Amino acid sequence: MKIERVHVEGFGKFENFSFPLKSGLNIIFGGNAAGKTTLANFIRYCLTGELPELENYRPWFSNRFGGYLETSEGRVEFGQGRLDPELFSFTSFISEGVDNTLNGSKKVASFLMESYRNRPEAVELERILNEDFSVLMKKTKELEAEISNLKERVEAWKEKRRSLLLVLKRKKELSRDLQEKRRLLEEEINRFESEKSERLSSIEARINEMKAELLRVEKELEEIERKTAVSEEKVREAIEIAQKLDYLRERGKELEKEIESLEEKSKDTEERLKTIMKDFSVSSLEELKLKLENMKLQIELVENEQKAKLNEIIGHLREPLREIDEKLEETQAKIENTGDDMKRFDKTLSIFRIFVAVFLTFALVSIIFAFLKSGYLFFYLTLAGTGASVVSMWNYYRLRRKLFELESELMNLSTQKRSLIERKNQIVSKLKETAGVDNIEELEKFLRDQIVKKVFERIPFLSKYGSEPRKAVENVEEQMRELLILRSSVEASLSAKKKNLEELQEYSREQEEVLKNTLKEIGVDSEDELKVLRDLLERRANLRKTRDSLEKEIANFMKEKEEIESSRSNARIEELKREVEQIESELEKLVVSPLEEPFDVLEALFRKKVELEIFERAIGYIPEFKDRIKKEHEELLRGYTRDLAVELTDVYRRFFKENQVFKVSPDLMVTINVPEEKKVVDVLNTSALKLLSFQMKRFISRVLEVESPLVVDNTFVDLDDEKIDLLWQELKEVSKTRQVVLFTSDRRLLKEEPVLKL
Repeated sequence: MKIERVHVEGFGKFENFSFPLKSGLNIIFGGNAAGKTTLANFIRYCLTGELPELENYRPWFSNRFGGYLETSEGRVEFGQGRLDPELFSFTSFISEGVDNTLNGSKKVASFLMESYRNRPEAVELERILNEDFSVLMKKTKELEAEISNLKERVEAWKEKRRSLLLVLKRKKELSRDLQEKRRLLEEEINRFESEKSERLSSIEARINEMKAELLRVEKELEEIERKTAVSEEKVREAIEIAQKLDYLRERGKELEKEIESLEEKSKDTEERLKTIMKDFSVSSLEELKLKLENMKLQIELVENEQKAKLNEIIGHLREPLREIDEKLEETQAKIENTGDDMKRFDKTLSIFRIFVAVFLTFALVSIIFAFLKSGYLFFYLTLAGTGASVVSMWNYYRLRRKLFELESELMNLSTQKRSLIERKNQIVSKLKETAGVDNIEELEKFLRDQIVKKVFERIPFLSKYGSEPRKAVENVEEQMRELLILRSSVEASLSAKKKNLEELQEYSREQEEVLKNTLKEIGVDSEDELKVLRDLLERRANLRKTRDSLEKEIANFMKEKEEIESSRSNARIEELKREVEQIESELEKLVVSPLEEPFDVLEALFRKKVELEIFERAIGYIPEFKDRIKKEHEELLRGYTRDLAVELTDVYRRFFKENQVFKVSPDLMVTINVPEEKKVVDVLNTSALKLLSFQMKRFISRVLEVESPLVVDNTFVDLDDEKIDLLWQELKEVSKTRQVVLFTSDRRLLKEEPVLKL
């Protein structure tokens, strides 16, 4: 069932009051004494038809008393009571204080036990308890007769079998060993020959390859030695000079590129300087500096003129808004103080209601005893009780009148607060209509932008250098300083690079002359021929090393080949041959005569024995089996106590980061060992008791598949922020399957928009 709308015609402080509810989580937010408990009890009375303090909610200022709920199952009239009151209290209602849920209920426990009784595993255990096992005895006697007959048939051939069994077993083992040894011997011989052949082929091929390679190396080495009949020292000297010349040429090219780049940079710097002077219509740097100073004075005059207007406009707006904000803070403080007073008077009214009921009861009992017994004692007691009840009632109505006065004052303060907010909104609206802004800060920004706009209207070309006039002038001055420094630096670098290039070119010409003389000495006409000669010398040295290495490797392979050709067998082959000869000799001595075995009889006998043993064990286990099944059935029916205790332990650990083991009795009373077993209501604090009560209601409603809404009346307010976050996750989880109506005054639970604000 889901509640779609709540309509209160008259209940407590509410008259002709209505609000809708949605599926899932519904948050109803209100401060102290706003009527949250009144609405929660109204829903409770409509659904259950039971509310002990019902008369306390009868409006004294109106004859209308009642209302109805619109639900997914139709309309529920005031006090109609479609749900069981005790079951509703244990599954669907969490009061403001700690209720008696944790003290247990025989009625709800019986519902839980019945739910566990209807589970498939419990039904199956109950069926087993009623099963009749008398058929097993008859089947056991039949099997015993069949086994006796089969044993007589088997005894006839057992003696022969015993005499041949050992011989047959030994022959089988020897045959298996002989076959395995022959296989290993053959594999070992084949492997030895294969490895020998592969190694010889590989070595032979490798030797031939290295001989061919050696022949080629010697031939090439002979040709190179004919071409390189010159001094190696002179060749190396010429190569070093050529490499130095290559480096000098590359360095010269780099210097030329650097000089070209510096010339381009110098040209670009001059162009940028000319551009700035052209923008400001000046012909020299001194004239540009004077013009910039003049612009600064113009900008300062415009800013001073506009800032005066800015301060005047903002001053007219800021003071009214400040006065409104101060009045709003003062009104809000009065509203909070009035709410606290209403809460205090409401609690005092509850106490006087109790006093009136107690004194009236005392007076009534005294009157009864005064009629039954003679004497003045009970007459005086009656007068005392009546007088005390009258005094209490007078104080009750006096405080109730003050409470209504506070409610009226609260409404006036709320009206005053709304009026101040409307005045503030009107000022902001006018501000938006005139300047297109929402607050004073944006207005200040808008007016400053107007100052910048006016400056750029007077000096339009200045916007090219910055978004603000002063910043633009500073940027021009900074650019001029950077360009002048850059021009001086480029000119100095350019002069140094040109000097370095001239020195490098002079040194390169000297080295070219030295290289030319060295080439004549070794009979080479150009640098290209020198490079060819250098490559030939390097190739000659490499070929000599390769020749020596090949000769050494060929000698090693020839020695390895001779060793492999001389081998004929190995120790493993000889050992396997000896083992095969020994097994063959022992097999020739063993002789086994044929023996026909009745396998069908043996197989039947074995099967009957196994079957008989199974039936005998089953018969022996029947009493113990039924006792165990009975215990399992009883334990399964009381499984709700174990499951509930596990869930309570888990929720306590998650919220309080402590391990605590709870025990649940069959009547749902929750206890704890500290160090002796006590009720949790006598041990734990209010926060823990509320959370445990909430978890118990979740468990019972889940097991009994309760679909009625969960009504939470402003509890959990004393939890810290971390526990509030965990509680919010639990409420969201519950709201996936049930409708939740959360009445709260805790702003930390406003994690989504409330459906109603009181």
